[in-house]
Amino acid sequence: MPERSTMNASSSVFLSPEMLGYWTDETLREVPDDSGIYCVFRAAREAESQEMEVKQLLYVGEHRNVRYCLQHHPDKELWRDTLEPGEELWYSMGLCSHANRERLLAAMIHAHKPRFNNTSEYLDRFPFPETSVHLYGKKDKLLSIFTVEQKD
Repeated sequence: MPERSTMNASSSVFLSPEMLGYWTDETLREVPDDSGIYCVFRAAREAESQEMEVKQLLYVGEHRNVRYCLQHHPDKELWRDTLEPGEELWYSMGLCSHANRERLLAAMIHAHKPRFNNTSEYLDRFPFPETSVHLYGKKDKLLSIFTVEQKD
């Protein structure tokens, strides 16, 4: 389901994408080839249950075709180099129209400050009017509900 977006009179925007996933490098062909944002995570086995689970958000990006972007991303080796033995990269995505993709990306980076977005202009700056985000679906290690105010 595409993201839900509403605006009010003050040009504040509410974005509510469903975070789909998780996928591994072996299952990337199953990622939708749609427009949206994506998250890259470090995943590892939980000590007691031995189940794989999300441990850390590494990167947030956006693309008109998320599957293609993740399959061919130039930083994949850099992300892999941070993994400890037994860990793997996991990916999730949120469907988002072209009109809202950059704004949602900026809000996600500004709010979460992922390790590999450390050169992003959005870490300390948010050039859009107030934006509220409500993530649902696969959102481990992500804030569920947050608001980012314009900050140039």
